[in-house]
Amino acid sequence: MIRKIDRDDIPECVRVIRESFGTVADDILEYAKAYRASFEQRGVSSNEVRTFEYEGRKYVIKSPLMVGDSLSPFWRMMEHVFHFTFARQNAGFGRVYNVLKDNPHIPVPVFVAADEGAMVFEYTEGASREGDEFPAGKENAYRLGQYVGYLHQSVHQNCGILGTEDVTDFFSAAASHMEACINAHWNSEERTDRRVRAFWEALRQRRFDSAGYSLIMADMSADQFLYDKDRIAACVDLDAYVIGPVEWELSFLRKQVEDWDSFRAGYETYQNMPQLEEVSDFFFFFDGAELL
Repeated sequence: MIRKIDRDDIPECVRVIRESFGTVADDILEYAKAYRASFEQRGVSSNEVRTFEYEGRKYVIKSPLMVGDSLSPFWRMMEHVFHFTFARQNAGFGRVYNVLKDNPHIPVPVFVAADEGAMVFEYTEGASREGDEFPAGKENAYRLGQYVGYLHQSVHQNCGILGTEDVTDFFSAAASHMEACINAHWNSEERTDRRVRAFWEALRQRRFDSAGYSLIMADMSADQFLYDKDRIAACVDLDAYVIGPVEWELSFLRKQVEDWDSFRAGYETYQNMPQLEEVSDFFFFFDGAELL
């Protein structure tokens, strides 16, 4: 018979074990931060990524580079629309990890610890891939569809960082950000600027809705994953997971996955594929006008 142990009835041995896990994780993080300059650098993008060993195990430390005034247009959008900062993400990343690790279709690295300036994961084997498009093949498309569909089955009322969803209307927040971008960067009388403004003016007259807000990767692309030859092995770049409209992620996947029928079949093991045709116009323009 299994007996539930109340908080004040935890045996001392169990308490010591629980506390030791936290201490080991903190020790690994502090070690990684102290010596990261000496670790092998594996890549630089939004984060500096370095690998290291600690007591016989291999880990990865990721340190955000785009903070404060150094934000790229994408991360500035994430801040304005989703109220995202790396510090806020890192503080609550355990909630995101708990959802991702339970996804049975594509694994993610084991999360160790984080603070405002760094995140540490166990090292995951696999080959990286350049570009946005996923390798061809029915199995990849079907598994990716299941992976995304599994996450989209949990629907939230608001958008934002998981656990602190404080954006009540995504499309209103996105439109406000888009207006600011156009006023700042597409404000001349040159032909291209006038066309951008005219397209936006027509777009903003249309009404857009979402089938639901769920956990999405806002910068979904094939280079966020690792591969065993051409088979998807793991999803390893977990920085931009936020609660947002499912159509955002699906609109870009529609361009990145060759065998959409297999992706759709995998996705629909969890729920029906939402309509993408109308709302995709918003996301493609939002992405293009923001980043050009």
